[in-house]
Amino acid sequence: MFDAPRRRRRRRLMWPVLATLVVGVGVIVATSGSDARATITYLEEMRTASSDLSRAGASMTALVADLSRVDRAEFESVIGGVEAALARAGEVAAVEQPSQDLIGAATLYRLAVDSWEQGMDGFGVALLEAADNPSSDTVVDELASAVVLVRAGDRIYDALVAELGRPDVPSPVTDMPEVRLLPVDAPVTVLAPAWVSAARSATSRLALRPSVRIEQVATRPEWVTNTDGILVVPATDTVDVVVVVGNDGNVGAEVGNLRLTLLGPDGDPLVLTEEVPEIAAGAQTSITFSQLAVAPGSDYRMEALLTPGGGDMFLDDNRHASGFTVNAATEG
Repeated sequence: MFDAPRRRRRRRLMWPVLATLVVGVGVIVATSGSDARATITYLEEMRTASSDLSRAGASMTALVADLSRVDRAEFESVIGGVEAALARAGEVAAVEQPSQDLIGAATLYRLAVDSWEQGMDGFGVALLEAADNPSSDTVVDELASAVVLVRAGDRIYDALVAELGRPDVPSPVTDMPEVRLLPVDAPVTVLAPAWVSAARSATSRLALRPSVRIEQVATRPEWVTNTDGILVVPATDTVDVVVVVGNDGNVGAEVGNLRLTLLGPDGDPLVLTEEVPEIAAGAQTSITFSQLAVAPGSDYRMEALLTPGGGDMFLDDNRHASGFTVNAATEG
């Protein structure tokens, strides 16, 4: 009869122990779930970054298919896209793997990204150097070394995919994409000289190509062409001449100058010069010679001559000459 209170006390002591066990199990489950989520997130970020690299590899395939006709702006855009994709992959590679089972995969991913980054940097530099400096003797070797590094990255990535395919290693929800940043299988001893030759070919547009030109000349009041093919300006005492200068090259144009010569009926030429500002590749600017005195009913000969700053590959489009007539004033 004296044992009952002791049994009740033992039952009361068991409740805190059971509660502690329940809490402990809950913590383990929650921790396990957190680790699993971190692993899934990490692998999905790796897969997403690799998908970007896969698309970058497709762009590289199109780029190297005919380097002898690729424009420099296009080349730099594609290389820039690859470098941006590699930067995103590098951010993922810099994150510590959330699971010990992923040490091998994470290491392979970092090695692949490092090799790709070094190789792509050398690839772009070597080809532009080949185009800009045709006398350089080292670019073939530099390009070959870059290709070797990029291909090494491709092979390391293949090892990563194989590692993630092992049954004891976590894998992303969706399969990893194929990545080939330089998907050309020819020997590097063949590719490097061929690509350098393409970059230096007569049809190549990779080299720096300064090219400014006079694109258009107009007047205010606006001239029109009459039935005899003569440019005619409406009756006026003054005329503005507007010259549009464009940069058709792939490099910015330095400061130059534009000279306008206007010869009228009195035989004394009017010569004016205006500065042409720097013009970005593919851009244009307008230079206006304002309030030039003219006489109604007179004929004029005009010449615009552009002197570019820096180099210019094509000089035959730097001059414009034309004649025009100013209509006689009508009596009113």
